[in-house]
Amino acid sequence: MSKQEQLIEYITSDIISYIMEESKLPMVEAMTSFYNSETFTKLNDLETGLYLESPLYVYDIFKTEKAYGRIVQEEM
Repeated sequence: MSKQEQLIEYITSDIISYIMEESKLPMVEAMTSFYNSETFTKLNDLETGLYLESPLYVYDIFKTEKAYGRIVQEEM
């Protein structure tokens, strides 16, 4: 397993835990929600570099995607 794959797995695991904790979802539902998201697709695309970010940063992107139905670049 490559370092990139390990980082993606660690981030994914953390995010699933965050979803379960915050949304009170069972593990299978939390996994399904994240695995079927655009955020997960982007996380697995090594060209985005998203796997280099913190799990909380990626989780914020996921929450924004869930709120707006797509990934939205928030204004700064």
